[in-house]
Amino acid sequence: MKLSPNPTRAWILIALLTSHAGLVAAAQDTSGQSLGDLGRKTRQEHSAPNHLSGKKLTDEDDGPDGGGVWRIRLCAIQPCYEFSVTLPKSPKWTRAQQEPRPVLIPIAGHEEDASRAIRVYKAEAIEPMYVLDKAERTFLQAWFARPEYFGQPARIVRDEHVPIDWVTGTITHFTITTAALKYRGLSVIAASPCGNFAFACVFHEEDSALGASICEAIVHSAQYQELQSSAIRKTYKDPNAADPPDEDP
Repeated sequence: MKLSPNPTRAWILIALLTSHAGLVAAAQDTSGQSLGDLGRKTRQEHSAPNHLSGKKLTDEDDGPDGGGVWRIRLCAIQPCYEFSVTLPKSPKWTRAQQEPRPVLIPIAGHEEDASRAIRVYKAEAIEPMYVLDKAERTFLQAWFARPEYFGQPARIVRDEHVPIDWVTGTITHFTITTAALKYRGLSVIAASPCGNFAFACVFHEEDSALGASICEAIVHSAQYQELQSSAIRKTYKDPNAADPPDEDP
């Protein structure tokens, strides 16, 4: 059976097509950019190395606190997640002024030589979430190959999967070989729903005796916690739980 034309439906269709054409024209006129240009710009921004996929970082990059605790905090939705390590109280560490601003721990007898110091780096919001081996390679190989780090990627020697509070983390032993020097180091990495985060501790191979001891203490001090979880638990009431008895007057 053939349906007869509906005038009202036809006018609605014409109005929708006209509205769509107006939106397309307005988008093309915005700042003199075409839709193709806007699309390319968005893709470039999302593919940039420092793009954080809409995550909110609560870490203000203040560095370690007075007690030597260095925290990374990540938030996308509540609750937030925190990963931290504790630096040794002695020898006294300092924070470098140049990016990526590692913590410098002096070597005994070489306190005035910053190039001999043990370096501790942090990394936050490494994608993809939960895939620790890919985050590990991003930090220790892609990032370390940049000139502001070492200019060479780390070579992974071995991984240890360890419990860090209530999650599983990875401690990685690695080496870095440059034209002039060879370094050794350890890193510790963990995952959260907001992304992966890590710390790495690096020392000259000639300083291995002291460097390995300090770096092992740092990575094994790692702690992981879910912030505000206690408050969430306090406000939750199990609907099947019996009401508490009334207190005697």
